[in-house]
Amino acid sequence: MADATGVPARSPLDGAIGPAGGPADAGIVLRERPHLGKLVLRGDIADAGFADAAGRAIGAAPPAAPNAWTAAGDRAVVWLGPDEWLVVVPPGGEEALAAALEEALAGVRHAATVMSDNATVVRLSGPRARAVMAKGCAIDLHPRVFGPGSAAQSRLAKATVAFWQVDDTPAYDILVRASFAAYLWEWLLDAGREYGVRIEAPDPAPGP
Repeated sequence: MADATGVPARSPLDGAIGPAGGPADAGIVLRERPHLGKLVLRGDIADAGFADAAGRAIGAAPPAAPNAWTAAGDRAVVWLGPDEWLVVVPPGGEEALAAALEEALAGVRHAATVMSDNATVVRLSGPRARAVMAKGCAIDLHPRVFGPGSAAQSRLAKATVAFWQVDDTPAYDILVRASFAAYLWEWLLDAGREYGVRIEAPDPAPGP
């Protein structure tokens, strides 16, 4: 994948991940999901015009409930605040979605801001993933209160992150700023060492 100048895109974890591998029965599995497109959408969810139009453009309405996220195929819409959502799309899809939102929301008060280079996403999964998260995060992640469809913003090992639970494995997608990505990766490796760690190759980048 290359940027508009033709220069190959780089992930903040390039050179930091190490070779893929690890035990098949590892307690945690780590994989970067680099180059995902990311937008911040703002608007009034109580305005039916905003909610309906945004939902049509994205494929799923922004969640109104706090600390929730919804899926629209390969897109995620994560609640960040009463009038703010993170929209995560496949690599290279953010500009097209931003344009679709601008068209759908014409005349409706809103803002859609592309922020793809600001952060990366790490997928943490496996039977001991919850235990690793609990080592560095004060959020109650017990399944009775936090499960698939739940999202939160917090600190994980002192790094400010947003994360959402993908499934019951459990698997979490963790959005971390580029400047903290390598630090958080190393912390996750260390925190998971007692359970066994398997590293998977990053999600493949699309062609130019």
